[in-house]
Amino acid sequence: MRPIHTNLPAPTGGMLLAKRPTGIIMALIVLLIAAIVQAAPKLTEVIIDAVNAVLNGEPFDAEAYTGFNREGGVAAVFSFALATGFIWFWMAVKERRRFATLGFTAPREGLRLAGRGLLIGIGMMAVCVLVPLIAGQAQMAWASPDASGWGFIAIMLLGFLVQGSTEEILTRGYLTQAVARRLGLVAAVIAQAAFFALMHGMNPGMGPLPVINLVLFAVFGSFMSLSEGGLWGICAMHGAWNWAQGNLFGVAVSGQQVSDSFFTFTANSGSADLLTGGAFGIEGSLVCTVVYAVGIAIFWNAWKKRRAAESAQPANANTSIAAAATDATAAATAEGAVSPTA
Repeated sequence: MRPIHTNLPAPTGGMLLAKRPTGIIMALIVLLIAAIVQAAPKLTEVIIDAVNAVLNGEPFDAEAYTGFNREGGVAAVFSFALATGFIWFWMAVKERRRFATLGFTAPREGLRLAGRGLLIGIGMMAVCVLVPLIAGQAQMAWASPDASGWGFIAIMLLGFLVQGSTEEILTRGYLTQAVARRLGLVAAVIAQAAFFALMHGMNPGMGPLPVINLVLFAVFGSFMSLSEGGLWGICAMHGAWNWAQGNLFGVAVSGQQVSDSFFTFTANSGSADLLTGGAFGIEGSLVCTVVYAVGIAIFWNAWKKRRAAESAQPANANTSIAAAATDATAAATAEGAVSPTA
């Protein structure tokens, strides 16, 4: 049996707090069940409609169930809460640990980090969109959403926060903790990145560069969570990234178009897919690759500084204790309470 890794940085050591920890293989099974639970409402709808179409001799269009139209889009993003609910259930019943151990301790500080994460997500997406616009590869126009459109866009912000947070809980949270406990941090980061890319493997417009970018985003998410010691920031960043992409700028979200947005983003005829992302959307662009790489470098450096500070604390604490003990002894000696030769 492999040794248990105990010297793990927050939030990757959460599985160590479980009274009955879950192993790697079982963790993958748990994630599969969570995905099935999340997809159950949509799958049920598709199956019923498909059966009715066959019985009535009517054509069935599976593509009609892709994308984020108003009704389907809201249902799709909020259905991710079912997966989060299953993970919470499993942790409480089987592992007997609190959900907060995934990376949601210190809620007051967490809210500050979440607010920062929102700004980071929107800011990074803005850079990805502005580059092809400035390069003359795409056009953007005001979409003139009506009142119901504004309402849908607002609801989708909350929905994407649920969806993005769930993906972080599953990957940078649960899977990372299960793998890190047995195989260490490096293996955990690699495993969750591979799993995250597989989660999106069936999305429209998938290709080599989108896959690379999905892996890079997963690595970015790991270092952001490590630098902050929790999942608050990356959950908010992920949700804001998706919302800004689809509902703010009107870009396809991982190959899926959102029905209502503040702006429309249209690639020019003959534009380079390396700059616009092609059918997959801006996440399939080389611009996004560079933005992710810069983000990884920034948060990797932030994590190194955090580790250095944490490593220095015990040494500083011991130095202070020793100094305090010396001072106390000196004071006592001066008062004659302790003999110099004692």
